[in-house]
Amino acid sequence: MRIWFALLLAPVLALTDQSVAYATAGWACAHQHPAVMHGVHAVFLVAIVAGTIAAWQYWRATPARAEPAASRRFLAGMAAASGALSALVVLAMWIPNWMLSPCFN
Repeated sequence: MRIWFALLLAPVLALTDQSVAYATAGWACAHQHPAVMHGVHAVFLVAIVAGTIAAWQYWRATPARAEPAASRRFLAGMAAASGALSALVVLAMWIPNWMLSPCFN
Protein backbone atom coordinates (compact mmCIF):
# COMPACT_ATOMS: atom_id res chain seq x y z
CA MET A 1 0.00 0.00 0.00
CA ARG A 2 2.89 2.37 0.68
CA ILE A 3 4.01 2.04 -2.91
CA TRP A 4 0.67 2.70 -4.56
CA PHE A 5 -0.05 5.92 -2.69
CA ALA A 6 3.11 7.60 -3.94
CA LEU A 7 2.94 5.99 -7.37
CA LEU A 8 -0.66 6.77 -8.25
CA LEU A 9 -2.15 9.24 -5.81
CA ALA A 10 0.75 11.69 -5.53
CA PRO A 11 0.35 12.91 -9.15
CA VAL A 12 -3.42 13.08 -8.65
CA LEU A 13 -2.88 15.13 -5.49
CA ALA A 14 -0.61 17.50 -7.41
CA LEU A 15 -3.33 18.07 -10.00
CA THR A 16 -5.94 18.45 -7.28
CA ASP A 17 -3.71 21.02 -5.58
CA GLN A 18 -3.65 23.06 -8.78
CA SER A 19 -7.45 22.89 -9.10
CA VAL A 20 -8.13 23.78 -5.47
CA ALA A 21 -5.58 26.60 -5.47
CA TYR A 22 -7.12 28.04 -8.63
CA ALA A 23 -10.61 27.77 -7.13
CA THR A 24 -9.60 29.55 -3.91
CA ALA A 25 -7.70 32.37 -5.65
CA GLY A 26 -10.86 34.42 -6.21
CA TRP A 27 -11.95 34.08 -2.61
CA ALA A 28 -8.46 34.90 -1.31
CA CYS A 29 -8.40 38.03 -3.46
CA ALA A 30 -11.89 39.18 -2.47
CA HIS A 31 -11.25 38.70 1.25
CA GLN A 32 -7.53 39.63 1.23
CA HIS A 33 -6.49 36.34 2.86
CA PRO A 34 -3.43 35.07 0.98
CA ALA A 35 -2.71 32.64 3.84
CA VAL A 36 -5.50 30.42 2.53
CA MET A 37 -3.52 29.86 -0.65
CA HIS A 38 -0.46 28.92 1.37
CA GLY A 39 -2.54 26.55 3.47
CA VAL A 40 -3.87 24.73 0.41
CA HIS A 41 -0.39 24.13 -0.97
CA ALA A 42 0.99 23.16 2.44
CA VAL A 43 -1.67 20.51 3.04
CA PHE A 44 -1.14 18.88 -0.34
CA LEU A 45 2.64 19.07 -0.07
CA VAL A 46 2.64 17.40 3.36
CA ALA A 47 0.41 14.58 2.09
CA ILE A 48 2.61 13.98 -0.96
CA VAL A 49 5.84 14.10 1.03
CA ALA A 50 4.46 11.64 3.59
CA GLY A 51 3.60 9.14 0.85
CA THR A 52 6.97 9.66 -0.82
CA ILE A 53 8.86 9.03 2.40
CA ALA A 54 6.90 5.81 2.98
CA ALA A 55 7.72 4.58 -0.54
CA TRP A 56 11.37 5.55 -0.15
CA GLN A 57 11.61 3.67 3.15
CA TYR A 58 10.06 0.61 1.50
CA TRP A 59 12.58 0.92 -1.35
CA ARG A 60 15.48 1.02 1.09
CA ALA A 61 14.15 -1.95 3.09
CA THR A 62 13.63 -4.22 0.05
CA PRO A 63 16.69 -6.31 -0.91
CA ALA A 64 18.02 -5.68 -4.40
CA ARG A 65 19.24 -9.20 -5.19
CA ALA A 66 16.19 -11.41 -4.60
CA GLU A 67 14.26 -12.07 -7.82
CA PRO A 68 10.66 -11.66 -6.56
CA ALA A 69 11.68 -8.63 -4.52
CA ALA A 70 13.38 -6.97 -7.50
CA SER A 71 10.07 -5.97 -9.05
CA ARG A 72 8.80 -4.65 -5.71
CA ARG A 73 12.03 -2.69 -5.29
CA PHE A 74 11.66 -1.26 -8.81
CA LEU A 75 8.06 -0.23 -8.15
CA ALA A 76 9.05 1.31 -4.82
CA GLY A 77 11.80 3.29 -6.54
CA MET A 78 9.39 4.47 -9.21
CA ALA A 79 6.87 5.42 -6.52
CA ALA A 80 9.49 7.43 -4.66
CA ALA A 81 10.48 9.18 -7.89
CA SER A 82 6.85 9.88 -8.80
CA GLY A 83 6.16 11.27 -5.35
CA ALA A 84 9.30 13.42 -5.42
CA LEU A 85 8.36 14.83 -8.82
CA SER A 86 4.83 15.55 -7.60
CA ALA A 87 6.21 17.31 -4.53
CA LEU A 88 8.43 19.45 -6.76
CA VAL A 89 5.43 20.34 -8.91
CA VAL A 90 3.43 21.46 -5.87
CA LEU A 91 6.42 23.43 -4.60
CA ALA A 92 6.80 25.08 -8.02
CA MET A 93 3.13 26.07 -7.99
CA TRP A 94 3.53 27.44 -4.46
CA ILE A 95 6.49 29.74 -5.24
CA PRO A 96 4.43 32.41 -7.10
CA ASN A 97 2.14 32.68 -4.05
CA TRP A 98 5.13 33.82 -2.00
CA MET A 99 5.96 36.56 -4.50
CA LEU A 100 2.62 37.71 -5.91
CA SER A 101 -0.69 38.78 -4.47
CA PRO A 102 -3.73 36.59 -5.20
CA CYS A 103 -5.22 39.66 -6.91
CA PHE A 104 -2.37 39.92 -9.43
CA ASN A 105 -3.76 39.97 -12.97
